[in-house]
Amino acid sequence: MEFTKDNQMLLTDEQGVEHMMEILFTYENEAREASYVLYFDAANPEEIFAARYDGDQLIEITDDEEYDEVEEVLNAYLEDPEINQEEKK
Repeated sequence: MEFTKDNQMLLTDEQGVEHMMEILFTYENEAREASYVLYFDAANPEEIFAARYDGDQLIEITDDEEYDEVEEVLNAYLEDPEINQEEKK
């Protein structure tokens, strides 16, 4: 994974094919000492992906409690127009 300056990141899949993904937002959970990125493919913006990240490495979320937390954060983001406006400034 490589972050770009235009709120995008470049992912390389198992076959070595590169995919440019749009970053919806990132956040940190201090209690877990973890950083998260929520992102999507511009060709399919309805499907949002989430992963923990450390530097330039994406780490799959496998813990149900952690996944539920990320889903709650995403839902709050999608439902609150004030949050969306802050992100766009």
